[in-house]
Amino acid sequence: MATSHALEGQPADWLSDNEDLLVRFGLNDEDADARHRNRGAQVHMFTDARLPRVAPDRVFPNVVAVSRGAALSIQIRARPRGPLGFGFRIATGAEPVVDRLYAVHRADAWGFRNVTVRRFQRDANLITIDLMRARLGHSHRLDALQQLWTCDITIWDVHQFLDPISARVYTRNHPRFAPTRPAGPVPTRRGAALDAIGGATLQVNAGVIWADGSAEQTFERIQVQAEDDPDRDFSAQLRVHFFVVDPD
Repeated sequence: MATSHALEGQPADWLSDNEDLLVRFGLNDEDADARHRNRGAQVHMFTDARLPRVAPDRVFPNVVAVSRGAALSIQIRARPRGPLGFGFRIATGAEPVVDRLYAVHRADAWGFRNVTVRRFQRDANLITIDLMRARLGHSHRLDALQQLWTCDITIWDVHQFLDPISARVYTRNHPRFAPTRPAGPVPTRRGAALDAIGGATLQVNAGVIWADGSAEQTFERIQVQAEDDPDRDFSAQLRVHFFVVDPD
């Protein structure tokens, strides 16, 4: 077995692009197949991480390190610029995990909407992490696998949509929910991990995001009629690198 590498970084409860986008990777405890896979599994998030022995000058701004084969949930907490909600995409360099899904439900008192993804949109598979080197072979070249080492979480504003259940069209001037007064300063999202003194070190190897197993999540369907271009006018974007934790 190949030698693992020391990863050093600052533990985090949430990863963020700016104050309006927060992302948390956790263990999927909703789907039966995921609960079976996640027995004894662990997940860690780090900011400003390094591999001091093999790449001392490279900084990984956002890292998720998990047990091999673990099934993940991805929670997005975002505050769009407009009153309707946001679209979001979770994409690797090869293909999206989810593409053009939307969070248009009622915002909380601070204007944030929360959405959690537990599956690939197209095939209803679990979102799992595997060792990059374990997938090397005749059908998986290194350059192709390196595209699965990262994913980008992107959000953008929705400007108009049709709710097919109510048959109503909502716009910026006629939103789905009446605006509310801000509740005050946004509460901090520090938590225990961010209160840790100093950094932390794990033994890891490069991981890839992988579709496997079966998930049961369903997504709300709306007909979006006007939105920002997610490729050119997104409001926030976060890139994450994946690693597998050495079980030893």
